[in-house]
Amino acid sequence: MKRLLCSTIFVMFALPVFAQGPQGFVGNWKSDPGTPPMTRQLTYNGHEIVMVELQPGRNGGPQMTIYREYPTDGNTVTMHKGIWDGATATGKAEGNTLTCDTTMKNGAKFHDVWTLSADGKHYTDKMTINRGGGPARTVNFSYTKQD
Repeated sequence: MKRLLCSTIFVMFALPVFAQGPQGFVGNWKSDPGTPPMTRQLTYNGHEIVMVELQPGRNGGPQMTIYREYPTDGNTVTMHKGIWDGATATGKAEGNTLTCDTTMKNGAKFHDVWTLSADGKHYTDKMTINRGGGPARTVNFSYTKQD
């Protein structure tokens, strides 16, 4: 009886975490202190997370808007907007993790691993960048949900 009760309690708390899937990333996000300042608006369209990222201007320059698409079902998409125009991305979501490999037209490769927290209020993006001709570098970002 005690074992059944413990199992039931575990499932009650774990089920919302597992049930979120890629839709758990939907919302408005702000980068956490210690990571580059930016905001991300994430929406879910079909089987893709669509990102609109706003980066403040550097050295007095204008704000930059970045558009990206992250497939969540193992398929490949081609982007058609902004600096990612012509880039292809292949991605898959499993539970609260999204993994996506993107290749830009110039051959630069990006490997993103997004991990959503159990409470759905934070996520991390571990991005590995390989521009060719040199070692890959990894950048870690973290975000807090604003809505």
